[in-house]
Amino acid sequence: MTIESKKTAINAPAEKIFNFVSDFNNFSNMMPPQVEGWQTDGNTCSFKVSGFMQITLEMVERTPYSRVVVAPAAGSGSPMPFKMVIDISEKLPETITRIAFDIDANPMMLMMIKGKAKDALDMMADRLKYYIENQ
Repeated sequence: MTIESKKTAINAPAEKIFNFVSDFNNFSNMMPPQVEGWQTDGNTCSFKVSGFMQITLEMVERTPYSRVVVAPAAGSGSPMPFKMVIDISEKLPETITRIAFDIDANPMMLMMIKGKAKDALDMMADRLKYYIENQ
């Protein structure tokens, strides 16, 4: 199942947005308040979401100026397969971004997390816009 953020128009070139989201050092600015213990080396990050286990993510795809894909790092013990996809589309004079969460989970689990995941993705989209436009 795919859970998507709202599409967000950012007043910046695609290159600037891509460079920002291609580095986990910048992700801490976009994370919801439930994220604790954020650590990163730029290409991987680890953190705990309140009430859940520690998770380690890695950048698995970087398509210049159009897409970044993040997934659980090998051996991270993620309870379910998922990936987060950040799509970037330059439509001058602005750039449209969308953050999606592709998850493979049972229907009961999806019902439990869908609303909270959508809210978190929308918050991340808003924070991405804020940090890009105010840097």
